[in-house]
Amino acid sequence: MKHTTRIVAGALLLGCTAAASAEITLYGRENFRGRAVVIDEAAPNLQGTRLNDRASSIEVGSGTWEACSEPNFRGNCVILRPGQYPSLTAAGIGNAISSVREVDRRRERVAAVPPDRGVVLFDGPDFSGRSIAVDGVADSLEGFNDRARSMIIYEGQWELCEHDRFRGDCRLFGPGRYPTLGALAGDLSSLRPAQAPVATYAPPAVPAYTAPRIVLYEGQNFRGRGTAIDADLLANLGSIGLDDRASSLRVEGGSWVLCSDPNFQGRCWTFGPGEYPVLPPALTDQVSSARRVPDGMRYNGAPDWIAPR
Repeated sequence: MKHTTRIVAGALLLGCTAAASAEITLYGRENFRGRAVVIDEAAPNLQGTRLNDRASSIEVGSGTWEACSEPNFRGNCVILRPGQYPSLTAAGIGNAISSVREVDRRRERVAAVPPDRGVVLFDGPDFSGRSIAVDGVADSLEGFNDRARSMIIYEGQWELCEHDRFRGDCRLFGPGRYPTLGALAGDLSSLRPAQAPVATYAPPAVPAYTAPRIVLYEGQNFRGRGTAIDADLLANLGSIGLDDRASSLRVEGGSWVLCSDPNFQGRCWTFGPGEYPVLPPALTDQVSSARRVPDGMRYNGAPDWIAPR
């Protein structure tokens, strides 16, 4: 038998099912199972509901609600719009809700999407603090500009940019949990889904050939003419007839920085040993200069996307 508690007008009523103007239901287990608590007014402390710090899924019947990890709407808070949220764990607030309230959408500081799509940004490291969720193009984060410091990407490749309208330093990220945004922490103002296939930047296996060398190919998936580079620095790929022509890449040894303009200007990316059958959209047919990262700064894990200056 499912146990349902309803919080209405400050009272706890068992088994009540009357409709409310705005309503949220908390469940003790994922996929809307276990003990349920229905709330239709601000609840600054869920201590008496048996779901304090225990809710694992939520249904928002109507209205826009703020759910917080501490009483009195403090701690890590997310905004939930009408819909079903079968698991709250990935959003960083599963089993940690202690207060909820309806909010005026005109005053929203954060937003949320179902926890199996889009991106959720947090204004603290390690998925802490206020959050904002994005499931499409956001050319300006408005009240969340320059605040994001950690992130969860549920699906797809996303381009994050330092300034609004996708200007400044822009970097690509794939699905996963990012406890810090690195160089973009506190400097993010716009983001959007990548418009073209991009390389997977998880560290690939290192080929047997380990001397510092890269091979640039004119076509994706290593098709077309391939040109090997073992010089530590090429300020202009036009000198070898490859300016703005590379579409895929093999790094056979060392770590390398590739830039869209000569003399290491424009947009730059770091690549470690491995195969990259496609390049980021901003570098596809745009590579104009390349140089090797000094041995003392060798690639060690996922690229940090910071181009040496």
